[in-house]
Amino acid sequence: MKSRNFTQQGVALITVLLVTAVAAVIASEVVSRLHFHIQRNQTQQAQAQAYQYALGGVELVRQLLHEDYEENQFDSLNDRWAKLKPLYKFDQGQLKIQVVDLNSRLNINSLITADGQLNKIAFQQFQDLFNSLNLEQQQLDVLVDWLDKDSLPKDLGSEDDFYLTLESPYRTANQPLLHLSELLLLQGWGNKHLKLVAPHIAALPSATKINVNTASAQVLATLAKDLNPQKASSLVTTQQTSGFDSVETFITHDQLAGIKINSSQVSVNSDYFLVYVESIFADTRIRLQSMLYRDGSSGDISLISRDRNSRFLWPKETINEKK
Repeated sequence: MKSRNFTQQGVALITVLLVTAVAAVIASEVVSRLHFHIQRNQTQQAQAQAYQYALGGVELVRQLLHEDYEENQFDSLNDRWAKLKPLYKFDQGQLKIQVVDLNSRLNINSLITADGQLNKIAFQQFQDLFNSLNLEQQQLDVLVDWLDKDSLPKDLGSEDDFYLTLESPYRTANQPLLHLSELLLLQGWGNKHLKLVAPHIAALPSATKINVNTASAQVLATLAKDLNPQKASSLVTTQQTSGFDSVETFITHDQLAGIKINSSQVSVNSDYFLVYVESIFADTRIRLQSMLYRDGSSGDISLISRDRNSRFLWPKETINEKK
């Protein structure tokens, strides 16, 4: 009788232990899942907060660009949007902002005119730029073929007959570029080529003029055959001091004596701007690229495109942490 009781007690004890073990496993799983959901929610909240701060950075630039339109007759590197404080610190995070004047660059989409023909003036400018950067003629011809509407390869260029033979075939765009990353689809183009030329080119939706107050020496040198890099560098020095208040002031500059500049190609005002914002909140990083268009007649600012979390050609100088 006692043996039977001991057996029953042993079974009961084992049952209790098993139930306790199962309960402990279930409780552990519940706690683990709860912890996971809490962390996920915290991460999502931090990302949302960082994104809102990044949007705030873009709004700050929009305000500065509009105020600049109302206050100044020309755009230069001395404007507030160009000298914007690069680092803003706040509780649990910081904001880094950089504004690039896209009118300081050669517009890729200007290579082909509205009626589908090659723009010979723009082509010569790109040819000069590519030569100064030691890029090959083939890369420019391939670019023209990517943009034009015909199927005939230009000199060293490539059309569908090349791209359709690739392991993962595709066709040429035969339309304006929407983003510089498209260049990586072109024959003979790679990251090293794109990084080299990217600071001097842009893919803009409409025809643009070069702002001589913000263009690099390499871009300025494409404005005339006799404008050598040394003279272009001197013009850049003027940019950084007083700037040019009119096209006439630019084309009559001492460094341009005897050099014919086509005034229809240049301007002292800008319409397109690229805003880089890096927002860090609670160890969560958001990178935002926004292309803005400023209407030259009203000063109204429009958003053209927005690229969230992109690291594509992110400028290293935005990491500057000057106060």
